Amino acid sequence: MPALRILVLSVMLLLAVSVQASNNDTNRPVSREQAAAIAKQHYPGKIIKLQQQQQNYRIRVLQADGRVITVLVDGQTGRIKRDGQ
Repeated sequence: MPALRILVLSVMLLLAVSVQASNNDTNRPVSREQAAAIAKQHYPGKIIKLQQQQQNYRIRVLQADGRVITVLVDGQTGRIKRDGQ
């Protein structure tokens, strides 16, 4: 069972990276779902709030230890512009 979990998580990460790379190639805006996947890739946890602010996404992530962090994802490139505790 743990091996299956690792495989599923690996596939999800690869998909998120490939989506991010394809967005950089075509310069299409990042969707809400893609922004959430990018945030979770860098900061695992539960997305509790996602707001679009101009060309960015402000995402609040509840981590396993109970901390809530804010991640700012660029809506054009998919890059994390800022993260905070």
